[in-house]
Amino acid sequence: MALGSWSLLAIFELVIFITTFPLLAFGWLMGAKGKNPIRDAPFESGQTRLGEARLRYMMQYYPYLIMYVAFDVVAMFLFTWGLAFASLPFAQGYLFLVFVAILAVPLGYALYLSGRRDLW
Repeated sequence: MALGSWSLLAIFELVIFITTFPLLAFGWLMGAKGKNPIRDAPFESGQTRLGEARLRYMMQYYPYLIMYVAFDVVAMFLFTWGLAFASLPFAQGYLFLVFVAILAVPLGYALYLSGRRDLW
């Protein structure tokens, strides 16, 4: 007997409910009840909270972030272009050079920013 797609979806949802509900119920039953100021205090990686949560963004890493994004995109497309290089017509190489030139602009800007020490 073949099951329809909706009946398979219903069986799947039933299995998910049967496996998930007992875990949630067990956690609720075994969990702590009531309010406790020590337990409800902010807790960060095993340490109690010290100071303000908002810190100044260090500008010195911004140029390297731009370089990473530019190189990552170029590497991804360069790899796929290299795989299809033999089957592409010669004119497609020019389009890829235009693409690399467009991505060279943010890379050059990032290199310019990395040389400016007043941002650091």
